[in-house]
Amino acid sequence: MNTFLDILVGMILSVWLAISGTCAAAAVDSTQTVASGGVTVKVTYLNPKGSDGARFQVALDTHSVNLDSYDLNTISVLRDDAGNTYSPTAVENKGSGHHRETTVSFATVASGTKRVELVIKDIAGVKERIFRWDLD
Repeated sequence: MNTFLDILVGMILSVWLAISGTCAAAAVDSTQTVASGGVTVKVTYLNPKGSDGARFQVALDTHSVNLDSYDLNTISVLRDDAGNTYSPTAVENKGSGHHRETTVSFATVASGTKRVELVIKDIAGVKERIFRWDLD
Protein backbone atom coordinates (compact mmCIF):
# COMPACT_ATOMS: atom_id res chain seq x y z
CA MET A 1 0.00 0.00 0.00
CA ASN A 2 2.86 2.39 0.74
CA THR A 3 4.10 1.93 -2.83
CA PHE A 4 0.73 3.07 -4.21
CA LEU A 5 0.74 6.08 -1.89
CA ASP A 6 4.34 6.92 -2.86
CA ILE A 7 3.42 6.74 -6.56
CA LEU A 8 0.32 8.91 -6.01
CA VAL A 9 2.29 11.54 -4.07
CA GLY A 10 4.99 11.49 -6.77
CA MET A 11 2.39 12.00 -9.50
CA ILE A 12 0.76 14.89 -7.61
CA LEU A 13 4.16 16.50 -7.04
CA SER A 14 5.06 16.10 -10.74
CA VAL A 15 1.80 17.72 -11.85
CA TRP A 16 2.25 20.57 -9.36
CA LEU A 17 5.80 21.22 -10.58
CA ALA A 18 4.66 21.19 -14.21
CA ILE A 19 1.83 23.63 -13.48
CA SER A 20 4.01 25.99 -11.43
CA GLY A 21 6.68 25.89 -14.15
CA THR A 22 4.08 26.88 -16.74
CA CYS A 23 2.82 29.73 -14.56
CA ALA A 24 6.36 30.95 -13.97
CA ALA A 25 7.06 30.96 -17.70
CA ALA A 26 3.93 33.01 -18.30
CA ALA A 27 4.85 35.44 -15.52
CA VAL A 28 8.26 36.20 -17.02
CA ASP A 29 6.97 36.51 -20.58
CA SER A 30 8.38 39.82 -21.61
CA THR A 31 6.58 40.30 -24.95
CA GLN A 32 3.26 42.11 -25.34
CA THR A 33 1.31 43.11 -28.45
CA VAL A 34 -1.30 45.82 -29.05
CA ALA A 35 -3.03 46.13 -32.43
CA SER A 36 -5.13 49.20 -33.15
CA GLY A 37 -5.56 51.84 -35.83
CA GLY A 38 -4.18 49.49 -38.47
CA VAL A 39 -0.79 49.21 -36.72
CA THR A 40 0.43 46.33 -34.59
CA VAL A 41 2.98 47.25 -31.93
CA LYS A 42 4.88 44.36 -30.39
CA VAL A 43 7.15 45.18 -27.43
CA THR A 44 9.70 42.90 -25.78
CA TYR A 45 11.28 43.93 -22.49
CA LEU A 46 14.84 42.84 -23.21
CA ASN A 47 16.29 43.04 -19.68
CA PRO A 48 13.56 43.02 -17.00
CA LYS A 49 16.01 41.67 -14.41
CA GLY A 50 18.88 43.92 -15.50
CA SER A 51 20.39 46.74 -13.52
CA ASP A 52 21.83 48.66 -16.47
CA GLY A 53 18.71 50.55 -17.54
CA ALA A 54 15.56 49.33 -19.23
CA ARG A 55 15.76 48.22 -22.89
CA PHE A 56 12.81 47.39 -25.14
CA GLN A 57 12.57 45.99 -28.64
CA VAL A 58 9.62 47.64 -30.40
CA ALA A 59 8.32 46.18 -33.66
CA LEU A 60 5.83 48.22 -35.70
CA ASP A 61 3.92 46.40 -38.41
CA THR A 62 1.18 47.52 -40.80
CA HIS A 63 -0.15 47.09 -44.32
CA SER A 64 -1.63 50.56 -44.65
CA VAL A 65 0.39 53.20 -42.76
CA ASN A 66 3.87 54.55 -43.51
CA LEU A 67 5.71 54.12 -40.22
CA ASP A 68 8.74 56.26 -41.11
CA SER A 69 7.24 59.41 -39.57
CA TYR A 70 7.05 57.93 -36.05
CA ASP A 71 10.11 58.86 -33.97
CA LEU A 72 10.10 56.58 -30.92
CA ASN A 73 12.63 58.87 -29.26
CA THR A 74 9.96 61.58 -28.95
CA ILE A 75 6.77 59.50 -28.63
CA SER A 76 7.95 56.95 -26.04
CA VAL A 77 8.15 57.34 -22.27
CA LEU A 78 8.75 54.91 -19.43
CA ARG A 79 6.73 55.30 -16.21
CA ASP A 80 7.23 53.53 -12.91
CA ASP A 81 4.74 52.77 -10.15
CA ALA A 82 5.89 55.83 -8.16
CA GLY A 83 4.87 58.17 -10.99
CA ASN A 84 8.41 58.87 -12.24
CA THR A 85 8.78 59.26 -16.00
CA TYR A 86 11.88 58.53 -18.04
CA SER A 87 12.69 59.69 -21.57
CA PRO A 88 14.69 57.43 -23.89
CA THR A 89 18.45 57.64 -23.60
CA ALA A 90 19.05 55.86 -26.92
CA VAL A 91 17.04 54.63 -29.91
CA GLU A 92 18.31 52.25 -32.59
CA ASN A 93 16.13 51.94 -35.72
CA LYS A 94 15.95 49.13 -38.27
CA GLY A 95 13.66 48.82 -41.26
CA SER A 96 11.35 51.35 -42.84
CA GLY A 97 7.98 51.76 -44.49
CA HIS A 98 5.48 49.20 -43.21
CA HIS A 99 7.84 47.17 -41.00
CA ARG A 100 10.11 48.79 -38.41
CA GLU A 101 12.04 47.46 -35.49
CA THR A 102 13.52 49.76 -32.87
CA THR A 103 15.45 49.24 -29.65
CA VAL A 104 14.55 51.91 -27.10
CA SER A 105 16.76 52.33 -24.01
CA PHE A 106 16.06 54.18 -20.77
CA ALA A 107 18.06 55.07 -17.67
CA THR A 108 17.94 52.75 -14.69
CA VAL A 109 14.59 53.02 -12.91
CA ALA A 110 14.42 54.00 -9.24
CA SER A 111 15.29 51.25 -6.77
CA GLY A 112 12.26 49.57 -5.26
CA THR A 113 10.24 49.94 -8.46
CA LYS A 114 7.62 47.20 -8.67
CA ARG A 115 6.03 47.99 -12.06
CA VAL A 116 6.99 49.82 -15.24
CA GLU A 117 4.90 50.96 -18.20
CA LEU A 118 6.24 51.72 -21.63
CA VAL A 119 3.91 54.28 -23.20
CA ILE A 120 3.99 54.88 -26.94
CA LYS A 121 1.94 57.88 -28.00
CA ASP A 122 0.07 58.94 -31.14
CA ILE A 123 0.64 56.11 -33.60
CA ALA A 124 -2.07 55.81 -36.26
CA GLY A 125 -4.58 57.88 -34.31
CA VAL A 126 -4.19 55.91 -31.07
CA LYS A 127 -3.47 58.35 -28.24
CA GLU A 128 -1.51 55.90 -26.05
CA ARG A 129 -0.48 52.27 -26.21
CA ILE A 130 0.54 51.10 -22.76
CA PHE A 131 2.67 48.03 -22.09
CA ARG A 132 3.02 47.00 -18.39
CA TRP A 133 5.44 44.71 -16.61
CA ASP A 134 5.57 43.72 -12.95
CA LEU A 135 9.17 43.57 -11.76
CA ASP A 136 8.58 41.45 -8.64
